[in-house]
Amino acid sequence: MQILSFDVGGSKINWGLVDEKGNIISELTTLPTPKTADEIYDIFRNAVQKNKFDGFALATAGVVMNNKLAGKPNNLPSGYENIDFADLLSVPYVIENDANSAMWAEHKVGNLKGVMHGVMLTLGTDVGCGIICNGQILRGKCGAAGEVKFDCSGRSLQRIAAELKIKEKDCFALYEKAKFQDGAERRAYKIWQENLLDCVQSVNRILDTEIVVLSGSLAKITDYAFVNTAIKILQPHNAPLIKPAYCGTNAGLVGAALLCAENLKG
Repeated sequence: MQILSFDVGGSKINWGLVDEKGNIISELTTLPTPKTADEIYDIFRNAVQKNKFDGFALATAGVVMNNKLAGKPNNLPSGYENIDFADLLSVPYVIENDANSAMWAEHKVGNLKGVMHGVMLTLGTDVGCGIICNGQILRGKCGAAGEVKFDCSGRSLQRIAAELKIKEKDCFALYEKAKFQDGAERRAYKIWQENLLDCVQSVNRILDTEIVVLSGSLAKITDYAFVNTAIKILQPHNAPLIKPAYCGTNAGLVGAALLCAENLKG
């Protein structure tokens, strides 16, 4: 079984073929996210025409309910929410929120496997939150469960840097400077990581979760030794374990494909 799977975010689009076990079986293609919905549609259409597949999966920013985007995602162009996948495709398809998709990948093949109560925070341009409760995706009444404005995104780090008069706008370049310079860059990174801890604490106060897994590009710059030591001090009685996503930055793409594969199996 082959699933053509996409992960669409505010900064980039990834896609490739994934099998029913969550293995990526083709080279992945990555492009910057276009500025218009028509350009995004063209990416979908070209990939559909050039690949042979049994199902189509989309992990996307935004609120998803009943296999449809409930509205325009804040970090994607107007009209994206109106793309007609039923017209584009001749095979079954699944559309799922990117954080839920990433969380499902971790639940099936990664660091949330076997966990009944877990959370996935996707740290990218913005922050997504996927919740697993009693072994199932928690979506809420209209698909918006977990859609909280967390202050630990890429935009947040850029804002902190600007407030500290740092000219560097690239989050990863700023992080590299923070590792070697005891100055404003290190201060900005410290504030951002403290914000991340605040987010984990808030989630845990509400959900009392076992594990918080971090996905997305900024998960790679998190100091896991620091955040795990800090959360045990801040919440000594029920501190969750904070771990990087096993599936890495491809968690959303893999999770959406696994959901599609489960649907195809019936």
